[in-house]
Amino acid sequence: MSGIPHEPYEPKSGIEKWIESRLPILGLLHSTLTIPTPKNLNWMWIWGIVLTVCLVMQIVTGIVLAMHYTPHVDLAFASVEHIMRDVNGGWLLRYMHANGASLFFFAVYMHIFRSPTTAPTKRRVRLPGSLVF
Repeated sequence: MSGIPHEPYEPKSGIEKWIESRLPILGLLHSTLTIPTPKNLNWMWIWGIVLTVCLVMQIVTGIVLAMHYTPHVDLAFASVEHIMRDVNGGWLLRYMHANGASLFFFAVYMHIFRSPTTAPTKRRVRLPGSLVF
């Protein structure tokens, strides 16, 4: 393939030209949103990238929380309290980690159930997906 399959972005108003000359975000948005896509592409195809983002978020927040947590029977509650009150943004890290785990499981189920809902006529897709359960 040679070239872009659509017309390049040309700013029309003065403010669009001013923004485009300093930060070409409008042209980038135009190029991104006008890319041709297949007809069968729908919102059920996003769950793989949602799983990737959740996994990275869980790893990063888990490592940061593990730096402040004390796994001792007498000090565990105090260390969680320390994370929530004394660590800068600790409450946000803890809630991101907790809610990220729930979102991860939701995304796993949506990712698994995508195949039976988007390809119901293909037998070879239905059998392996049902063996997971």
